[in-house]
Amino acid sequence: MISESPHEMKRKTVLLEALCLLSFAGSTIGLLLYLLAALFFDDAAGLISHLSSPQQTAELSPLYFSLLGGFHLLSLWGVYRMWNLRRTGFFLYTLAQTAIYLLPLLWLGKEAFSSAITIFTLLFITGYAISFLHLRGHSLENSRTLSR
Repeated sequence: MISESPHEMKRKTVLLEALCLLSFAGSTIGLLLYLLAALFFDDAAGLISHLSSPQQTAELSPLYFSLLGGFHLLSLWGVYRMWNLRRTGFFLYTLAQTAIYLLPLLWLGKEAFSSAITIFTLLFITGYAISFLHLRGHSLENSRTLSR
């Protein structure tokens, strides 16, 4: 899945590698869990109401979990693009993480706010922004990599 040439290995910073590896893990886990929650919604809603309160599950739906799963997939695609030193990955990742952050707030209200999620989202986006200078833009020569 992850291809790298010796040229790319020289250009990737340790910060970018660390962020990408952590993001690969987090986005993949998020994608799988949210899609499973959408597919097995009744079981997921039962588990959520058992761990929290029944009022919190009233506004949840398979669509909510599907949207979060889709945004995690977009995040994963952005991380893959950054791993391959493409600037478009930064914008895809930032868009996806902003959506992942805002969707619960818009769907469920202020009760969905989490300080930890805010801190980690800002830390990762800031880290990727610092690494942004090491990413190269997309050119016509590189267009065949989009189809891979």
